[in-house]
This record gives sequence, structure tokens and C-alpha cells, in this order.
Amino acid sequence: MPDKYNVDMTLSELLEDEVSGNYLREKLGELLNSPQAQMAMGFSLRQIQQFAESMAPGQFPAEKLDELDAGLRAL
Repeated sequence: MPDKYNVDMTLSELLEDEVSGNYLREKLGELLNSPQAQMAMGFSLRQIQQFAESMAPGQFPAEKLDELDAGLRAL
């Protein structure tokens, strides 16, 4: 794993790591158990956010992505 986590890593990479996985489970909770999340494991959080915003504006805003990125980088 790189020494810094960020939203350009795939969801799978982040969840496989204990530190970043625990952080995402705390922040995203049940969303990670959805069928959509399971299908998105090979995508980065940035890609997921862009897709989510195009399909359902406001569901995963850029501000939330920025918050996750700052939190991941602080780990």
C-alpha cells in the first residue's frame, strides 16, 4: 500500500487495507454493502463519485469526495 491513501485508489484497494477499510466503513457504512458498491470495487472513489453524480445528483457530492480524500490522506 502507498504511504498515503486517497480517492484515486480503487474501492477494493482501500477496503482490503485494514486502516483505510475501517475508515471507509465508518464513513460510508451500509452503502458499502449495496450491490452497486460490489460492482464498483475496481473503480476509484473519484470515478464512483462522478458516476453517482451523473445518475443521481446530490447523492455523492464533490464535497463528500473532498471530505473522504482529506480523511484518507490524514490516515
